[in-house]
Amino acid sequence: MSHVSPEPAREVLTPVTRAGRSLMSRKANAGPLLADHDAASLEALLVRAGGTPSAARSAAGRVVRHVFRNGASKLQSTEAGSTEEGSPEGVGAEGVSAEAPWDRAALAALGIGAWAHEALLSLQVGVSLSVAEVVPAGDATLRLALRARDGALLESVLIPGPGRTTLCVSSQVGCARACAFCETGRLGLTRQLSAGEMVDQVRIAQALWRAAPGGGGGGKPALSNLVFMGMGEPFDNLGEVGRAIRLLTDGRALGFAQSRVTVSTVGVADKIEAFFQGVPAELAVSLNAPDDARRQAIMPINTRFPLAVLREALLRALPPGRRVLFEYVLFDGFNDAPEDADLLAALVSGIRCRVNVIPCNPGPDPRLRPPSQERLDAFVARLSGLGVTTLVRRPRGRDVGGACGQLAGLLRQQAEQAAVA
Repeated sequence: MSHVSPEPAREVLTPVTRAGRSLMSRKANAGPLLADHDAASLEALLVRAGGTPSAARSAAGRVVRHVFRNGASKLQSTEAGSTEEGSPEGVGAEGVSAEAPWDRAALAALGIGAWAHEALLSLQVGVSLSVAEVVPAGDATLRLALRARDGALLESVLIPGPGRTTLCVSSQVGCARACAFCETGRLGLTRQLSAGEMVDQVRIAQALWRAAPGGGGGGKPALSNLVFMGMGEPFDNLGEVGRAIRLLTDGRALGFAQSRVTVSTVGVADKIEAFFQGVPAELAVSLNAPDDARRQAIMPINTRFPLAVLREALLRALPPGRRVLFEYVLFDGFNDAPEDADLLAALVSGIRCRVNVIPCNPGPDPRLRPPSQERLDAFVARLSGLGVTTLVRRPRGRDVGGACGQLAGLLRQQAEQAAVA
């Protein structure tokens, strides 16, 4: 079998696109979001507003519970064409409305003094994203195309499975990391998402899933797992990602278990320690090749952080009792030989981990193809036989462009077709 030789990956980050510069320079058409604050930053805001630390702490906790815990049950899907503020435009789109009450009377009813009202009411509690498109896949996966207040488009993927439902969350509009097998990387980076925009992906998904036939209490598992594996490199937006996850895992807010929230990185090694210190989530690292030469061919990040540097950073920063999820996308004739399994086992030795083997999905480089079932089985058997905990991750949402490496592909194609027309 011939050895796949993709063109060498670019060694610099893809520049911010022209559209991205425009979006970054435009002010949002509404005020700041409450969801951009975790409880600690909201408490700090209230101290600046004149509250004592104890009063600010109490008020922040009550607000978070009111908006995100109690208000979650009030969020519901609305049909396209609704005149409610924030509803999307377009055929087949759905929105989310009916948030928790947010005025001076509501704050007073929560026992929050007038000293805090102005600061709190300057923050918007409504969902900041509208739903441009919901596309169901044949395997019941839902690809959600969402529109931000400045017009930027992003995607999330709702993935039902046995005993749990998972949402794949985006952390950026586009991505600068330019991995050869990833559609999002072809877009370049448009802009960062705020913490609130990440939280709102979850709020929208919860509302849509509750409304779906059999979803969320109607026969299918409720949304319980979050993976930051959508558009973007989370470590390039780590401050906002951390703030979003602290709110998502706050028991007074959305209440996701830390063990059910996973953040995936291409391997930005100098931020691994900061991640473990400040983000209450599990870590996944995308490897995809067992040596530097092949990894560099498909992942430009390897120029700055080669595998030895990445391995050392993990050994140094991984807290006791924690483990890393390594992701290994398998390409036919490129990284799927039994000898590659040997190299991979040596690479992860000494690190408490699990390896997810992912047959590649159709992407921007037609030369990168999934292996045969025989080669996949042989690779997994060899890796498992070497004592590495291994799991094969089957593609979900592939037929609607919602599988691993495919996000934003359809958006890009639609934009290109519109430009030609």
